[in-house]
Amino acid sequence: MTKDLGPRVDLTMVGDWGTANFHTILGWISAHMRWRSAPLSKFTIRTGSAYRDGVEQVGRGDADLAITTPAHIGVRWARDGEHFYGCRAFPNLRTLGVLPQDDRLTLAVDVNTGITSFSDWREKRYPLRMACPNRDYDSLVSYAVDRILLAHGIEPNDILEWGGAFLEHENPRACINQAVRGEADAVFHEAIMVSNWRELVTTRQMRFLPIEPHAIEILTETYGMKPAQIEVNRLENAEAIDCLDWSNWAIVVRDDMPEDLAYRITAVMVEERAEFEARFRHMPVHQSPLTYPIDPAAMCSTAHIDLHPGAERYYREHGWLRD
Repeated sequence: MTKDLGPRVDLTMVGDWGTANFHTILGWISAHMRWRSAPLSKFTIRTGSAYRDGVEQVGRGDADLAITTPAHIGVRWARDGEHFYGCRAFPNLRTLGVLPQDDRLTLAVDVNTGITSFSDWREKRYPLRMACPNRDYDSLVSYAVDRILLAHGIEPNDILEWGGAFLEHENPRACINQAVRGEADAVFHEAIMVSNWRELVTTRQMRFLPIEPHAIEILTETYGMKPAQIEVNRLENAEAIDCLDWSNWAIVVRDDMPEDLAYRITAVMVEERAEFEARFRHMPVHQSPLTYPIDPAAMCSTAHIDLHPGAERYYREHGWLRD
């Protein structure tokens, strides 16, 4: 007996630069949607950065779905037209939920620099060669890095005036590897779980600079960022390190996506989650990009903006979302 399939789908999605987790997510969604949709359905995956380009393509109607992180600011700012997304608001954005990921944004400095804190760096005017995300219009990470610097009284251009340099790449692994090779004195990036961070702290003696309390207050009260910590001994650190939370992958769509289509994509994400988890279970969970197991109740309760009605209906009908 032939299984009943849904209607034909033409879905355009924006992922990452092509070799990282967002493309993996979109491949997983596409495969299962293809098997659940009528023949000749089309699934297009575009490369992107995970930040402005993908989110705005969805908001403008140029794409149907994108992924961004961290969920607690990445979508809300875009919907409200605030801060990084201050040029234009996209109130039509909704989510299908989030996939769990436990991440941090932090600064690690070679101990040989003698820098012990952000304040110490500012006072010494040390010329750091800092490996960091691309300093461009598209990168939410570099925007957050700048907000952290400014909250400590450091203008980004100060780093250049002090004789330092920005060594830029959007791939955290590439940035960390620059420090491993001795080309950079510091790394300011996210993806704290990737093995390159472990290689760095076992190859060179690094010190993580905690974000100072007054700066945390600015970042949380002005921008709605979330404080977090790198727990003791996670990366050879003897003390917990105050930093910023960079967690959870938000699945972003528009409010005009047909309700049935949003329902069906959400069903794939929940019902086929074991297959996606299997791609990461060979790694200890604290070293895995995906925080497994995926809990559907958490997927829909931590979306931070309104769920699409089709996603909300799926979660409610299956008992994952309750008032």
